[in-house]
Amino acid sequence: MMRGFKQFLLGTALVALALGAARAETIAIQGVTLMTGNGAPQGNATLVIRDGIVVAAGAGVIAPAGATLVDGTGKVVTPGLFVSSSDIGVEEVSAVPTTNDSRADNPRITVAYDPSYSVNPASTLIPLARAGGVTRAVVMPAVAFGDGAHVHEGETAGHVEEPLFQGQPALIHLGAAPDIIVRPRIGVALPLGESAARNAGGSRSLTVTILKSALEDARHFAANTAAFNQGATREYGLSREDLAALVPVARGEAPLFLAAHRAADIRLALRLAREEKLRIVLLGAEEGWIVAPEIAAAGVPVIIKPTTNLPGRFETQRARLDNAALLEKAGVTVIITGSADGHFANQVRFEAGTAVAHGLPRDKAIAAITSRPAALFGAPDSGVIAIGKPADLVLWGGDPLEPTVLAEQVFINGVSQSLHTRARALEERYKPR
Repeated sequence: MMRGFKQFLLGTALVALALGAARAETIAIQGVTLMTGNGAPQGNATLVIRDGIVVAAGAGVIAPAGATLVDGTGKVVTPGLFVSSSDIGVEEVSAVPTTNDSRADNPRITVAYDPSYSVNPASTLIPLARAGGVTRAVVMPAVAFGDGAHVHEGETAGHVEEPLFQGQPALIHLGAAPDIIVRPRIGVALPLGESAARNAGGSRSLTVTILKSALEDARHFAANTAAFNQGATREYGLSREDLAALVPVARGEAPLFLAAHRAADIRLALRLAREEKLRIVLLGAEEGWIVAPEIAAAGVPVIIKPTTNLPGRFETQRARLDNAALLEKAGVTVIITGSADGHFANQVRFEAGTAVAHGLPRDKAIAAITSRPAALFGAPDSGVIAIGKPADLVLWGGDPLEPTVLAEQVFINGVSQSLHTRARALEERYKPR
């Protein structure tokens, strides 16, 4: 047993030395197509990384003497990809409740539910996503897209029991590190539609009433905290923890992530934002194309899953594959995500590819999974390839939106990452020899 422990320590030391060496060397990727996350691709470019920092990028750049040269002919470099709504890091096996921290059923703690405390940096799903070029993910607590609702026994897809408030999303990076939290508590998540109506009492109208009451309570609590501590305020409908978590949203300082699918609910979300002076982000928006000009006029970004084109619920009857293209054409800031199931986080690029196949410009699709979510979630050191920034990028064997193309190298926070996964380890162990 002691021998095994010593081997483990030696292996850990070697890994640390390798990562240190990766940061200390200068790497020049030559002849590559560079997609910076902002603007059109640059062909026949050279990208230079020194000590984990991008020091030069573009056509005409000369590789410095002594650099490790990488032939990028026929290859593509993009920023690291974002998955903007996922349970990665807080769910290991969906069918095993003890491995699932993506939702909370305590009625006293709903708004204040913070999944960042449950994120497991050793999750086997993180290397799987990383091997697919994903370097950042938003842990979104149990907010369902059109295909992701929790349907319990005896219920139909149109009647899904979920808590009204679902907690506070967190931004994580997917590098090999003991602490991968980038930003906890980046807003509050709330479904608006079929999935919330039942828990509110059977009607969307009650959902709105409860939300407005909660926002009023949060503002009153913020203005009278000292009195509350002395028991000298009126009764509130939420716990102290939930009120405190809702205050930044009520003040317009943090976004409210509203899962709204049908056109009428999207209009309702926009109305609520105007009336309550809220910053909102729409999740799902399968019928967003119908009200795209209204979304654009309000300056509200949308996070969508482009492959959702079947009416899994009544509220997604008019979902269509060119939703992303139509929203983009109308001037909406489109952000693309994939399945909320962390097992499929590495497929976000296929979602972007589907959007391109149905009319979304390629450079906009790349931005929708890189620079746009980086800007929305406050991650300035990722999402773009720029001089002076840490290398947070992916070298692809070809077009990153093609399913047969693989990531060849991934950098996160300037450190080259292993692309080995548990699935590959099992293949190597049990493959017939």
